Amino acid sequence: MRFLLALLGLMVFASALAVVDTAQRDRDLTRSLSEHRQVIQKLNVTYAELQLEEGALASQGRVDQIAQTRLNMHVPTTDQVTMVFR
Repeated sequence: MRFLLALLGLMVFASALAVVDTAQRDRDLTRSLSEHRQVIQKLNVTYAELQLEEGALASQGRVDQIAQTRLNMHVPTTDQVTMVFR
């Protein structure tokens, strides 16, 4: 009988250790998940900012300005335009 009580006590102790270990793993994983969600949020903000910047850089007015200033392009006159019909 004493052996069974000792065995039962040992099993309860081992079970308690397993519960503590599982709780600690859960806390670690929850913390890691929270950190990853924060990183994802920061990346989403950065991506949104990059999309806005891309839209601003690709705007028609900016393209026209760069074409005129850096590439020395201009709108052709009517005698420089040739219409092709099928």
